[in-house]
Amino acid sequence: MEKENDIVVFGKYANPVDANIIKGVLESNGITAGVMEDDYSNVMLMSPVRVMVMRRDLERAREVLESAPEVNDAQ
Repeated sequence: MEKENDIVVFGKYANPVDANIIKGVLESNGITAGVMEDDYSNVMLMSPVRVMVMRRDLERAREVLESAPEVNDAQ
């Protein structure tokens, strides 16, 4: 059963820098976000870095990211 307070994956990024930029954009728009890395993601460079948000914020987070031209231009 899905709950609005569940933490879900917003997106997967190639490195922690990109993930933290996205996290910063979301947080500057009032959306609580976190970055999750596997312990070996920096060593192996194979595991994506995930940005996490609460399910209730997922749609708003997508809208925020779509409307951020500086983020869209960087992708």
